[in-house]
Order: sequence, then C-alpha cells, then structure tokens
Amino acid sequence: MKLKYKTMIIALCSAAVLLGLTYGIFYGVFYGYVDEAQKNQIDKDFEMVEMIIENEKENLNSILKDWAYWDDTYNFINDRNPAYVTANLNEESLENLSLNMMIFINQTGEVVGYGDFGLTNEQTAALMEKIRQNNFYTGLLTDDEDTKTNLMILNGQPYLFASGRVNNSSLTATSNGSMVMVKTVDDEMTAYIEALTGANVELREAGEVVNVQENQIFKRDFAGKPYLTASRLQGDGNDEKTIVMTISRIEENYSFIKHQFNLFMASFVGILLLLLSIDYFLVNRYFFERIEKLIAFTKEVGLKRDTRLSIEIDGQDELKTLAVSINQMLKEIDQANQNIKSNIAKSKIDEQEILFLSYSDPLTQLKNRDYMKSQFKVLSQQQGVHYFIIMCDVNGLKLTNDAFGHQEGDQILIAVSNVLRRVCRPTDIISRWPGDEFVILLKALNQEEVCQIIKDISDEIEKIRVFHLNVSVAMGYAESSPDLIRPEDVLNLAENRMYRNKLMESSSSRNATIRTLARTLHEKSTETEAHTMRISLLSKALGSRLELRKDQLDELELLSLLHDIGKIGIPEYILDKPAKLSNDEWEIIKTHPEIGYRIAKSTPALEHIADYILAHHEKFDGSGYPNRLKAQNIPYLGRIITVVDSFDVMTHSRSYKKASDLSYAIKELKACSGTQFDPEIVKTFLKMIEEEGLPVELEISKSTNNLENE
Repeated sequence: MKLKYKTMIIALCSAAVLLGLTYGIFYGVFYGYVDEAQKNQIDKDFEMVEMIIENEKENLNSILKDWAYWDDTYNFINDRNPAYVTANLNEESLENLSLNMMIFINQTGEVVGYGDFGLTNEQTAALMEKIRQNNFYTGLLTDDEDTKTNLMILNGQPYLFASGRVNNSSLTATSNGSMVMVKTVDDEMTAYIEALTGANVELREAGEVVNVQENQIFKRDFAGKPYLTASRLQGDGNDEKTIVMTISRIEENYSFIKHQFNLFMASFVGILLLLLSIDYFLVNRYFFERIEKLIAFTKEVGLKRDTRLSIEIDGQDELKTLAVSINQMLKEIDQANQNIKSNIAKSKIDEQEILFLSYSDPLTQLKNRDYMKSQFKVLSQQQGVHYFIIMCDVNGLKLTNDAFGHQEGDQILIAVSNVLRRVCRPTDIISRWPGDEFVILLKALNQEEVCQIIKDISDEIEKIRVFHLNVSVAMGYAESSPDLIRPEDVLNLAENRMYRNKLMESSSSRNATIRTLARTLHEKSTETEAHTMRISLLSKALGSRLELRKDQLDELELLSLLHDIGKIGIPEYILDKPAKLSNDEWEIIKTHPEIGYRIAKSTPALEHIADYILAHHEKFDGSGYPNRLKAQNIPYLGRIITVVDSFDVMTHSRSYKKASDLSYAIKELKACSGTQFDPEIVKTFLKMIEEEGLPVELEISKSTNNLENE
C-alpha cells in the first residue's frame, strides 16, 4: 500500500479515535451527571417522605399525651364513667382528631373502652386482635418511656399506632392503664405526601417483596410515561425492618441536550473531513509525489543492482538533501564493491579454521567452554535425551605453579587431557573449563559404565610419574533426569560432588577443616586415629560391596572419619570413665549425635553428611536415639556406619571394656540383625569378611570378653 494512502488512513483513524474519545467523554460525563442527579433526587424524596411520616408520628404522639395525661382519662380507667364515653369516644371526636380508633386498657390488659371512625367491622376486629397480640399498649414501651409511635401494616393497609401509659395531669400518680391511638395512612395522607414531594409513595409489607434492592434505581413505564423507582426498608413497632417504602418519580427528559450534542458532533465531523481533504491535497502535491519518486528510484537500483545510478529531486528541503545523500552513498558503495572484489582475489579466509580456533583450547587442543555451552544449548532444545556429565579438577595445580613454575603446571594439564582423550570414547565431548577443571559430556551409557570410566581415568592418572609432585584429580558426575532437565543443573550437581570428592584429598585446602576436627576428637576422646582408619577401610570395602556410587563412597569415607565428632562437646570425665556410666551420664553421651549434627550443619564442607551423623545411633527396630527412626527411615549411609562402627568397637579395646574376638563379633552382628542393624547390610558385611577376610591393617583381639555396647 502506498505511503499516501497509509497516511490518509492513519489520519482518518486518528480522527475517528478523537471523535470517539470526545463522544465517550461527553457520554460518560453527561450520563454520570444524570445518574448522580437522579440518585440525589431519589435520596431527597426518601428523606422528605420519612420526615413527613415522622411529623405525623409526632402529631399523633402529642395528641396521645394530651389524652393520656388527663385526669378524666385517668379516672375513666378506674370507674368506666359512661359520661366520658358519650362525650369523648364518638365519631365526632375521632374525626376532629383525624383518628380512626382510640382504645383504653387497664392494668390487667382488659379493654375498658374504645371507639372507631371510618373503619369497617373487619378492620376494627383485625386492629383489636393486632393490638392484643402485639401488646401495643405496654409491650413496646421501655422503663423510661411513657409514649411511643410506630408505623405498621395490617392486611396491606399502613397505620400509625401510638401507645402510652395513662397518668394524671400532674404526672404524680401511678399509671393505672394505657391507651392506644390508631391513624390510617389513607389516600388523603398519601396525596398530601405526593403533593409535597412530587413523587408517588407506596408502603407494603416486606413479605410481599421477593428481594428489596436498596439504593438501586429502576426505570419503569406507567401510563406511557417513564418513571424512576426505588425502594427502602422501614422499621415497624418491633424495630424490625418489615415495611417496604417504594417511591416513584417521573424521569426528567434530557433528550434536548443529547440532540444538541449530536448536532454539534455532526458539524464537527463535517469540518474535520473538509480539513483532511485540503490537507491531503497539499501534502500529496508537495510531499508524496516526491517520496514516490525516491521509492521508485530505490526499487530500480535494487532490481538492476547498479550502484552507478543517480536521482535528481527539485526543491531545497530535506527531500532534496536525502536525494543528494543517496547519490553519495551509491557512489561509495560502488567504490567499496570494487575494493572487496580486489581483496577476495588476493586472499581467502578459511571459515572452518576460524570456527575451530574459536571452539578449541590452545593449550590442550580439547574443546573449550564456549563449545560445551553450545552443546548445552542443543541439549536444552531436545526432548528425552539421556546423558551424564563428569567434572574433573586437578588437585594441587596451584602448588605446582607456585613451586615449579607455570610451564610444569601446563604440562600437567596436557598430560591429564591426554588421559581423558585416551580413556573416553570418540563420541564423548571433552572440554577444558577455566583454570584446572575439565568437563566431559557422555551419551548412550549407563551409570555402571560411567563409574568405570571414572575409575579408568583415576587409574591412568595415578600412573603419571614424570613430575615433581604426584598427579591426581577429584571427580564428580551427575545424570540427567526428570528433576534435572537443564544441562546447567546437571553440571552444578556434578561440580558439588566433585568438591565433596576433593574434600578427601589430603592436599586439599578444604581438608584442613576435616583434619582439624578429627585431631580435636582424637585429643579429647578415646577415639584414636587407628579406630578412624579402621572404620574408613571397612566402610570403603563395604560400600563397594553394596555397589554405592562414587559420590556416595566419598560421603561414606568422610562420615567414617567424623561420625562421632559430636563427642568433642561431651565432658572428658564421661568419655574416659572406665566404670559403667550412670543414667544421667548416659543421657549426656546420647546427645553427641545432635552435637555432631549442629557442627556439620554450620560447616559448609560437612553440611551434606549432617543427617547421617545425626542418625548413626538409630536402630533398625526404632529403639535407637535421638529420633527413634525405624528401618528405611534411617538414612542408608547411617545404617552402614552403624554396622561398621559396632563391629570395630566389639573387636578393639576401649577405656570401659576389653576387646572381643572375631567370632563373638560375628555372632553379635547376626543376633542383632533386624533389631539394631539393617539385616541386608549385615548379610553383605559378613559375606565380605567370609570371602575376603579383613584388611591386614585390622588386628582383631583374641579376647573373648563379653561386649558392653557403646
């Protein structure tokens, strides 16, 4: 579509939006004003009607007080004087007072006299029954009230009821009864209300209305005229809102204002269209035609691919400047094309070589970090791909660089990279990570095969003997799973496991924490380095038999060193006591798993074995401590260390007992299998001893003394 048509459409759309916005604002403001005005008028109508009814109540109440505080009335309650009835309870009196009924009741509730005017027999009977049932003469009065007036509806007819206690004119006597006055809210009163307010009023029982929506204004048509109608609930003699007051008012006519505004909008639209037409004609002549000439020229250049073309535009404005700039640009492009052709003829750049260099590590000739990240991106876009990531870290490389120079450190990295290249498959992707780390991406393998590759790498690296220091690497691996979809998450887990493995290297700076804690434990308690070494050897052998993963073996080895670290918080007199512990001392001893748990949790290098330390004295049947965990709820590594530790305690002397021989220890393990120990772990442990014997470092005492458990 041409630019001028687009501009015209945009102008028309803008005008339409402006018109719509203007009309919408007026519409909202105008009808908002109308709605608010109607609401205010209805509110005023309700206030006026309620005020008129309150005035009627006050007038009726005033009449009631004149009669109730009259000595003749007070005496009539007592003597029922016929002359009082003849003179007062007649139609003339009721008509003069604008009443429809007057009733006198004594203290026992007996009607001693009444008169009615303008009522049918049915109305009179119904009113008498209503007064009797609702106890109007005394029931509605509180202790501090003598009179009260209320609005009630009976059989669809609204009435004003006034009730009060009878007393003498000086209000000094004790009330001897009460009286009730009834006034019908008739057509005359309704006409009076409508004359004052200009609105129609209707009073009904709430039971006749399904749902009263207060403060909601509805529009209704009556006799061909539009009315606004609203309803509100009013209180009755029992202070319950059982009366519906409905007010209807003729809706004001605002059509003249709407007509005038519509006429203004039509004129505005006509003037706007005229201005747009004039504007379009002028813009087309002095702008669009010259723009179209520029567009046609650029198309010609594109089709012919001829940068030697040029264009001429008349005038001295920005379009003229644009034409000159285009001509200059084409001239420079033509010159640049000539130079490019000349350079291409002289030399060619091998793009494959550039790509190779950008994705290769110059020292080891392995792939670099950028290449591995590109592979991670490809993996993220594939569905259901199963893979492993191994992360390696060369131990002690900084020490080598500092002591023997970076050249030897570089040679170590090259030697390690050669081992990785030699052990891994051609399809495996090996990349050097920054510094002394390597990352390996492996597909189409299972966990056992990956563990074998890790073992082969470690074995091959241990054979390197050409450097001043022995070369070793710390390794960790992780497997993709539904919980680890992103390659970056798999890499992070592999890295965490690698650092756990690195903890066990004696040259590791992190191992200083472990050595310090272990030394503190050995110095304070009866736990010796020999005991720790034995536990470590047995745990590693048993873990291999149980086919633990490499990262689990690393955790088990660390746990074997520090499972009793909580004993550094136990007083030495308890730890070294040769006699049997008292109950209080035994309770203190039982806190050492929790102390060890807190120490591990507060040490980042040990946090991952904290739960195992806490559980290493739990028993398989749930009778252990501190949490009385049972069976599979006890962490697996905690169950392993319990078996190994108990075996070593039985077969070696302590301050509080002598060592037992091997046969006794085996017998005890079998006896406690399923109660204190995991039966499967015991079975595997005993089979290992039977088939392989014990490591030569473990010397078993020949003593046959009975075992006292730790």
